[in-house]
Amino acid sequence: MDLLPKVFRTEGNIAEFDSSKIFESILKETGMSEKDTKYITELVVRRIISSGIKFLSGPHIREIVCSILSEQHFENERKLYTRIGMPLMDYEEILEKGQSDKPHERINPEKIQHWAANQIAEEYAHLRILKNEESKAHLAGDIHINGLNYFVLRPFSQIWDPRLILKHGLPSMKNLKGYYKHNPAKNLNSALYQLTKWLEMIQDEFYGNQSFNFISTFLAPYLDDLSEEEIIKEIQSFIYENNLLPLTIGRKAPQISIFSSISVFKELLDIPAIVPGGKIKNVYGNYHNQCNQLFKALLLVFKEISQKYPLLSLPKHYILLDYKFMNLIENIYPKFWDENELINSSYFLKFHPNSYRFKNLEYLVSEKYHNYGILQNISLNLPRYAFTTKDEDRFLALLRSKLDLCSNILLKKYDIIKKRIHSNHLPLCGTVINGETIFKLENQGLSISLVGLNEAIRYLTNYDLHENLKTIEFGKKILTEINQLCSELSEEYDKIFLLSENLSEKAINRFTQLDLKQFPKEVRFVSNNKNYTNSVHFREDADIDLLDRVKIQEDFHKLIHKGAITYISLKDLKRSELKIKDFLTKIAKESRISNLKFHA
Repeated sequence: MDLLPKVFRTEGNIAEFDSSKIFESILKETGMSEKDTKYITELVVRRIISSGIKFLSGPHIREIVCSILSEQHFENERKLYTRIGMPLMDYEEILEKGQSDKPHERINPEKIQHWAANQIAEEYAHLRILKNEESKAHLAGDIHINGLNYFVLRPFSQIWDPRLILKHGLPSMKNLKGYYKHNPAKNLNSALYQLTKWLEMIQDEFYGNQSFNFISTFLAPYLDDLSEEEIIKEIQSFIYENNLLPLTIGRKAPQISIFSSISVFKELLDIPAIVPGGKIKNVYGNYHNQCNQLFKALLLVFKEISQKYPLLSLPKHYILLDYKFMNLIENIYPKFWDENELINSSYFLKFHPNSYRFKNLEYLVSEKYHNYGILQNISLNLPRYAFTTKDEDRFLALLRSKLDLCSNILLKKYDIIKKRIHSNHLPLCGTVINGETIFKLENQGLSISLVGLNEAIRYLTNYDLHENLKTIEFGKKILTEINQLCSELSEEYDKIFLLSENLSEKAINRFTQLDLKQFPKEVRFVSNNKNYTNSVHFREDADIDLLDRVKIQEDFHKLIHKGAITYISLKDLKRSELKIKDFLTKIAKESRISNLKFHA
């Protein structure tokens, strides 16, 4: 024992070296046999004696054990026994300068601790949750597991039914001791305040987008006899409060979106309406005029904000199109067709009978409340698969293998969140109303998205995605392949597997930069050193007629369950001698485009 140093313990005291502690911890944490554990322990003791170390700590002993486990080829056991964290210098770098890859982000104490905790959580996911091939696929850039640092704790995104708050007040959970409970709102001001507070509360349990569905419909009964100016004032306060959410919580907040419609959708006409005080009175079909008023106020406020703050990113306004929109908009707001009104302020979404959104619209009718979203998303690096295989058939075979890999990861996420709900680690999501939790796992999508379809097609065929019928059909074949697997998985596991638009800019940047290192010639050939195109989009400089672009993109949108979007340049509109009104009229009536955004 004289040859062994003292050990400084994390509790703050100094203890005698005890090899049995090492034996017991290796046995407990790795599951090795007693024989192997004894052998590793002996090697550790010999290493300490031979090194002449005069002082040890618990972390230091663990490092020695991990080193010997690797030397003896117990790699899985090393992963189970290792510590997670970050080097001292890395933490000091964040402490003094923030994250090097995000130099323009505001720094504060909450954000610094958040960054440090994120790294620990991501390391944990790699070491304990993911298999070696799954971890390597993410690290190498074959796939990108969005929000991996939140993988073991939080779902991704959610679209909330505002009636949940309007009916039950805030917070809606029972037996909440030590906190003040707001009763159901009695006016528009109180209703908007409670919805804002809900977003502040719930963002702690999600890492992605938070949205309110059909807000102009469900808030219509709260307008009473308010003037247009009073309604606008209330909406202004609501938008500004949500925009300040990152300042309120001290770190980056999930994107917030507001879905509104110009009138009450026909599917919602006969639903009993929740009115001030949380009471049930009339049906939403009785509130067409109020819905019109609220929608106009949203337009005016978002217009004002986009003009004053053109770089505003929070929140976003999504306009839901139905057959009434084109006829009503000029009566409600004649200036709507001004180009400046549409550039930064709104997205346009169209529902189709076989779409993911339309199915959830139907659930709003059949269920009392309907909240739904994406549990987890994984992005596929299609150009990488093309560079690796150099052949269409082999490309599709590799794609299938990556899809199988993704499905296993998504199923793990489902089981983890199910466990978190039951253990009350997600207390707001686990809130029970009328015998059911407000966050239902069966309503959550397990999402697969893709990056760089255009670049993959270009490498395999020498043509861009839009350039001829063969490339378009091959692109659709790839999406069909993903859809087919999603359908099979959905049926096999009774869960919602779906193909989505990629929402992660980080995935695009990672894929491009990693491939530039490994496949520099190939990346330069397909993208001229620019980032890969997102999802099924064409190159920005693609020489293609605007209406032809929309027609082709429409075919791809049919194959994407959620989030497919087409960006329309006002310059392209002018070049095609089209007015916004005529173009949007055509889209609303004929096109299968799912999501549309105008830009300068």
